[in-house]
Amino acid sequence: MTLLAGVSVLLFIVWLGLFRSTIFVCLAFLLFTFAWRTISSLYIDLSGPVFSSQLQMFIGPGLMTVFQSIAYFLTLVPFLWVFNSAALDEWARSAPTPEPRASHSQLTLSDATFYASVLFLVLLFGALIQGGVIPLFAKIERWTFNEQANVLHQFVIERGDMLCFWWGTMFVAEWLRRRRYDYRFLSLLAAMIFYMFLVGGRFSPFYRYCAFFVIPFSAALLVQARGLGSASLFSLMPRIADRRIVLAGTGVIAATAAMIAFALYWNLTRVRGFEGEAARGAFVERVLVQPSEIGWASYQRVLVNGDWDARHAFDALFERPIVAGRNTTPQFLMSETIGEPRTTEHITGGFQFAGGFPEIFFELFGPYFGWIFLLGAGWLTALISAVMIRSIVAERYLTAALSFYVLYGFYVMYIGGMLNFVATPTYWVKIAALFAAIVMEERAQRLGRPILPWVLADRTRLFRRSAV
Repeated sequence: MTLLAGVSVLLFIVWLGLFRSTIFVCLAFLLFTFAWRTISSLYIDLSGPVFSSQLQMFIGPGLMTVFQSIAYFLTLVPFLWVFNSAALDEWARSAPTPEPRASHSQLTLSDATFYASVLFLVLLFGALIQGGVIPLFAKIERWTFNEQANVLHQFVIERGDMLCFWWGTMFVAEWLRRRRYDYRFLSLLAAMIFYMFLVGGRFSPFYRYCAFFVIPFSAALLVQARGLGSASLFSLMPRIADRRIVLAGTGVIAATAAMIAFALYWNLTRVRGFEGEAARGAFVERVLVQPSEIGWASYQRVLVNGDWDARHAFDALFERPIVAGRNTTPQFLMSETIGEPRTTEHITGGFQFAGGFPEIFFELFGPYFGWIFLLGAGWLTALISAVMIRSIVAERYLTAALSFYVLYGFYVMYIGGMLNFVATPTYWVKIAALFAAIVMEERAQRLGRPILPWVLADRTRLFRRSAV
């Protein structure tokens, strides 16, 4: 049963790529995590007992994969309903009619984004060099550098995901308007990835930035698949990809994979000092055990033994967390698994365990109602994702950006189990801003005066005005 459940999730992800390409690309960030955690839970359930150095206990075997797989299906199934063929065709009809190549005298939204981004990256690399400490060469952990870094680096840590999503939107917008890609933004992504390599990134930033850059590409797939119903990713790629983008994409992927491999090796052997078999063991534990270790302990406690306390969980998540203002789910799960004082020592030291979803739903809502809330969260995620992709197609860029901001809370929930994002006032401000943007952009577009127009100004007029 365990093997069947795990394989079914992996096959469903493959099926999405073959027959629901828009959903597959839109969920690129989540699907990779779901697949990774499924493989991890399969390893624990089928190979257990395996030793977890972080939990300091043996875990497995068990049936965690079965419960986890059902939770993943409940998360993904709403996308099939929201992103149905009729809806996709309707959204595709709002795409702009392809235009001739833009005049060099026009200053477009992508131009302004590119110039501002280049300036930012120059300042970012300049600050890194001026600081005199490059974590990769200094052999220090990235979180140690993060605590002492400048404001530009802190902006990358806090807003880098949004920045890469916006670059991806500009990259795709040029294809939607003129059937050609703006390769300048691919170079910006490559520069950002190289920066994260220098400052000690191992895997997470590379994966996140590339995934968020790719998500807007689902808008191009949606438009190209109009009228075809269910089209596979492989059948659509020749229609929207030329030789240049294939070569550029392959180069970025190959370079990123090489940097990830080297960063992992360097961190384990040079920064943390593992050697030989110890390094290989640490790598296997990081890849196959740590993503699901705390989830396995939670499943055993709640779904197998029926030991859960909703009031205690709510108190630890929302009212009295160990460290407020951060993801409180790992804090609670760690305290329930490894106890005190280890949990407080880890959290206050800036370290927390991986995982949190979907086990936190069962910790908070119990082994029965947890399934209902999982399905509800999946529906909300699908609806907001639809608003985001449809806005990219219809050139409502402010709505697309704010949709991503709102959706980002759900991304963090699926990756790290975070639920306390809904309790922050700023998140509800983002929701209000999104609703306002939807109303205003639709009205402004009907009047022919978009809030974020593609053509911002005429360079010739700007030059004449500045000359005068």
